[in-house]
Amino acid sequence: MIRLGKLDKYARQSKAKEPSKVLPIRLPESIYEQFRQRCEELGLSMSEAGYLLIKEELEDGLYNASTNEVAATTQRIQNRIHRENTLYTKENTDKSPFFSTRWTSINYEVENELPCPLCHQWYSKANFSRHAKNHSATTKELLENNEDIVYKMINERKLTL
Repeated sequence: MIRLGKLDKYARQSKAKEPSKVLPIRLPESIYEQFRQRCEELGLSMSEAGYLLIKEELEDGLYNASTNEVAATTQRIQNRIHRENTLYTKENTDKSPFFSTRWTSINYEVENELPCPLCHQWYSKANFSRHAKNHSATTKELLENNEDIVYKMINERKLTL
């Protein structure tokens, strides 16, 4: 299985045009060398890669802050879709008295990853929406429109755990 790193999606993108500052950081030599090699593979400078990782971290923080606020005031009403009980999926423990019609992928997760029924690969839940766009689909469309393949992949994955 080919795993994509956080930087793969950014290979040679342009940076925003605003004044910048330098952020010197210390790394153990082994990590520095691995990071240098990874950046070289992607055609990125180490500065570009560091910038992209920090930018993504900040954007994820903003997303998670607003998502957590919504999650704290809502509870999903979607029924479980697994055809059998499994210990490898996350259980929803929200006990809020409010209900939400927001769709989530929690029922398809195995060890914080989601199956792509078209690629027959597993991708991080955090990156799956971006991957689904490669198939011109949303996460929901990809998973729900290919349920038979998705369930087969989930069951195969559970056997290997």
